[in-house]
Amino acid sequence: MDYSKTILDLLKKSSVKIGDKILMTKSEKEYSGIVMPNTGSSECIVLKLDSGYNIGIEIDEKTHIKKLSEEAHVEGKMVSRKLQRIEKLKFDPKKPTIAILNAGGTIASRIDYRTGGVTPVFTSEELVSMVPELAEIANIRCKMVFQMWSEDMEPEHWQILAKEIAEEIEEGCEGIIITHGTDYLHYTAAILAFMVQSLPIPVLIVGSQRSSDRGSSDGAMNLICASKFIASSDFSGVAICMHANSSDNSCYILPACKTRKMHTSRRDAFRPINSKPIAIVDYKSEKIEFFLDYQKKDYKRKLILETRYDKKIALIKSYPGFRAEQLDWYEKNCNGIIFEGSGMAGNLPINILDDHTKHHKDFLEKLKKITEKTAVYMTSQCIFGRLNMNVYTTGRDLQAAGCQPAYMIPEVALVKLGWILGQTKDPKQIKEMMEKDFAGEIIERSELDEFPPNDL
Repeated sequence: MDYSKTILDLLKKSSVKIGDKILMTKSEKEYSGIVMPNTGSSECIVLKLDSGYNIGIEIDEKTHIKKLSEEAHVEGKMVSRKLQRIEKLKFDPKKPTIAILNAGGTIASRIDYRTGGVTPVFTSEELVSMVPELAEIANIRCKMVFQMWSEDMEPEHWQILAKEIAEEIEEGCEGIIITHGTDYLHYTAAILAFMVQSLPIPVLIVGSQRSSDRGSSDGAMNLICASKFIASSDFSGVAICMHANSSDNSCYILPACKTRKMHTSRRDAFRPINSKPIAIVDYKSEKIEFFLDYQKKDYKRKLILETRYDKKIALIKSYPGFRAEQLDWYEKNCNGIIFEGSGMAGNLPINILDDHTKHHKDFLEKLKKITEKTAVYMTSQCIFGRLNMNVYTTGRDLQAAGCQPAYMIPEVALVKLGWILGQTKDPKQIKEMMEKDFAGEIIERSELDEFPPNDL
């Protein structure tokens, strides 16, 4: 739907086009934002406010609009960044080279104000035009691997990324950044830590909770901090770089296998689980402070690339009323199952206590049958803490039935089991590999200071 002739005439009179930033005055109220394509009433101008939200404002004969200029920063805060023309980047031998692989999400995209949609950034020049600070830090080369929402990713996409990492290392660079959608970013970080081991350089997964057109966008700072960390530290391995808090002052470098997205929209949504951050990067001072020991860069270290993966796996959450027959499909179609059981012990409903729990016997029998041919492991629905299946009789009975403990975050246990089953179906080898700490995924103990404090 297009705007009405009245609105189109008003925009033309003020030399305003779709995508321009304006100040609109109506009934003594002022609204500042970017003119978006019409998505509702033809008599309302749609503005994208600095907060990132859209608003429709009905015009009248007293409505006045004024075109505003667009700046990269306002009062020291990160705001929306527009794609600007930039000449071809020149290689500077004094600077490190960072390869940026675009795997989707909004972080390496820009808003198309003609359509209101998000358009991927394809070239190094386009990315640097949005975040010019990158060119001051390093030589930037970009490659579009795929542009997709992270929830649409399949294991095959992880395999592609792992091979792209190997190719970039072979070509030569001091570090790699993977731009990624945030929803399933922690899955990708974890599986890459298994698929590309013994890395000679850092590989940082970077996302953005807010799109580049929003005043509260976090993408540029996340990219800048990731680049500074690669250029100025001797860290190597897979990690995540995201906002450390809701302000624009620092980013955490987070462990690939002990990090989870813990909020739907906060810019500091990614938090370390049963761990501390690896490091923190101060955005203004560029100071880097480490909290954990880490593997250091070694350009002579030989990469171990192992991308085989078995997709016939499942992550099953237990809940009150869970019944044996619900496992029938998994029994027929899965080579591996990760359960999210209850509490510290990772319990499942297997005890008979009264008439209402008689069917629990069927659940235990079904589990025994499944474990005869399927690798079955237990994790806890509790986000923090370490599993202990030896505390209660239920946990011991589950182990006797063939369900073994996995001392890691459920999502990490899932991708690790799929990775292991891609290499072997031998039960003994599967057990040995699940118990081996390949990438810092094993939760060795539960530390008091790793649980978020109650600030109330």
